[in-house]
Amino acid sequence: MDNIKTGALVRELRKEKNMTQKELAGLLHVTDRAVSKWERGLCAPDISLLEPLAAALGVTVMELISGERLKREEYTDEIDLAVKNIITYSENEITQKTKALKKKVFACILLACLALLILIPALNGVIWGEGFSWECIPAYWCAQKAAEAIQAYDEKSIQTYIGYSEGVFTALSELKEQGVMIQKADAKFSRTRLEDMFLLIEVDFIVMHEEIKYQFTCSGTYRDGKVEFMNIVSTSLEHDYPTWILQLNDALSTYDPG
Repeated sequence: MDNIKTGALVRELRKEKNMTQKELAGLLHVTDRAVSKWERGLCAPDISLLEPLAAALGVTVMELISGERLKREEYTDEIDLAVKNIITYSENEITQKTKALKKKVFACILLACLALLILIPALNGVIWGEGFSWECIPAYWCAQKAAEAIQAYDEKSIQTYIGYSEGVFTALSELKEQGVMIQKADAKFSRTRLEDMFLLIEVDFIVMHEEIKYQFTCSGTYRDGKVEFMNIVSTSLEHDYPTWILQLNDALSTYDPG
């Protein structure tokens, strides 16, 4: 099929029938932009549209494919029937291949899901540690949200994701006024674990004070949809903790053993 010739014929026949591109598009359930592309020779109509397009324009499928009107002696009903049969066969082939492809994709997705169900327990202790369980996923997500809230000094989010958070925002704001800036807070999925029926989380902090960078880790638990921080468990300092670290530890210690 010559796209230029077919497009010119479509435009000529459409105008003969006093149809707009939009009206022709409506008959074929396509957009007028698609008709415009056909007429400009930018692309050809889909094979499934050849027969209804030919009918709408009052020509044969053979004429539409050739891009010109054919004389009777150049054309027979048998040729048109053969072309239509080829189109029908091609459509059926495309449909069958599409169905087969969908089945293969579905089978691959199903196999991938089954593989995950088998591999995740098998990988337990290899990737995530011995204490991994499905409950670790929401615990980590909440811990990450809590970390982001602390880093952003977001009072509403602190109340949403941190249990017993009364006074946390105020304490953090006071430390900020003293020049203690929390630059980064990040929960670690690899350190979120189930231990003695407690879901334990850890959040790494990077804090700047007087142009010195400090790194430390704060532990906590997850229950009832919120994180409760316990205390700082490790720090880049070996000794002589600054006063503000103790203040920060007190601010973040929201754990309620009750």
